[in-house]
Amino acid sequence: MKQILTFFVIALLVGGCQSPQTTDLNTPIDNDSIIKPRTINETGTIPSEIVQHPVPNSLQKALVIGNGDYDYSPLQNPVNDAKAMTDALFNLGFHVTRATNLDHQTMKNVVEDFKNKLSPNGIALFYFSGHGAQVHGENFLLPVNNDINGEDELQKKAISAQNVLAMMKDVNKGVNLLVLDACRNNPYKGEKRGTPRGLARMESPRGALIAFAAAPGQAASDGDGYNGLYTSHLLDALKNAKHKRIEDVFMEVQSPVVDKSNGKQEPWYQASFRKPFCIGGCF
Repeated sequence: MKQILTFFVIALLVGGCQSPQTTDLNTPIDNDSIIKPRTINETGTIPSEIVQHPVPNSLQKALVIGNGDYDYSPLQNPVNDAKAMTDALFNLGFHVTRATNLDHQTMKNVVEDFKNKLSPNGIALFYFSGHGAQVHGENFLLPVNNDINGEDELQKKAISAQNVLAMMKDVNKGVNLLVLDACRNNPYKGEKRGTPRGLARMESPRGALIAFAAAPGQAASDGDGYNGLYTSHLLDALKNAKHKRIEDVFMEVQSPVVDKSNGKQEPWYQASFRKPFCIGGCF
């Protein structure tokens, strides 16, 4: 595995929620039918990819994860989302580590390396696009080996979003951003009917912003384009994000997502800052 540099915060659970599939409309859908092995050439699997986009001496650091090639219920857009987010953040002066299609152990390693490389008083952004699930009020980000047989296995086989945010706050006393573009439709094999949809509400600690692709308890859409619905509009907002209050940047995403989804998806964010924060400084 390549050595990576990591950064901090904005949890976006993110990357589309509904995996493309073709079925006979007269045939009931069997959940097992959407299990797809990750295959590529003669290796049998699509390997994870970890790439650094360095900005020397930058105090703005980001870890961008896109998981799409799931063993169960694959997603179309998270890898595209991760690549586009990397470009957008790099253009804003962030030192970015991009990691895609991570299994559980690799995902743990990437997050741990991110922790070790954080600046004590910098700007940290964590972005995730892929499958997410909530259990008893805790949000979990799923690795691509998501053949999980039930809620009890999530703590052992997925990454807690709450733990990622707590880690970032402990290490970085500056600004922490957590952005999650994650969904709740068929996130893992052992999901039971009646399980709460979407992500659970998270409280933003002082100096942090938390952003979800959809309101707590609501599912997000994968969209019908190159990027997920939420991330595509976030990318538009980031083009002119420099020197804007970060809350205003995320506010710009809400109306177009609500309109495009016909009211079915409403982005949510929560921030707690003692003074205005703008990427590149506030004028």
